[in-house]
Amino acid sequence: MPRNNRDRALLAVTVTILVFMVLAAAMGGWPRSGAAAGNNQILQQAVFAYYERMPDHIYKIPEADLKKLVDAGDQSIYILDIREAKDFAAGHIAGAHNIPFKEVGRNLDKLPRDKTIIVYCYTGQTGGQTTAALNIAGFKARSLNGGMNNGWMKAGYPVVK
Repeated sequence: MPRNNRDRALLAVTVTILVFMVLAAAMGGWPRSGAAAGNNQILQQAVFAYYERMPDHIYKIPEADLKKLVDAGDQSIYILDIREAKDFAAGHIAGAHNIPFKEVGRNLDKLPRDKTIIVYCYTGQTGGQTTAALNIAGFKARSLNGGMNNGWMKAGYPVVK
């Protein structure tokens, strides 16, 4: 998670670059001029270097590590389930709070800034997206490996209703 404003700015720039690259690819790719091709290579190298230097544990949390925190009643975390309300009601991680993915942006004021927010979804994809957005917004957030289905449930960990 970003530790200072420089890290947050680097994360924001990287996400912006990635969004730009996706949009450019969707609109027919990069221009073929030599200068543009050189810039593309520089961008790719910068993105590659950023991700290569990032430790694995920064933005993700293994299921077993979260289970230990839940079992210990750790108060330094806030567990955020971004699945739909009906799925949350059917079973969720003990202590989790439900704010569906589409509603997270409207509910940032409900999230604690003094705790690490552990985000989970169904499989980890939207949990990872939400984690990135929360970190850019200045929160400390991590995504549960594999989300509820491919992480927590697959490991056989308990859920509450």
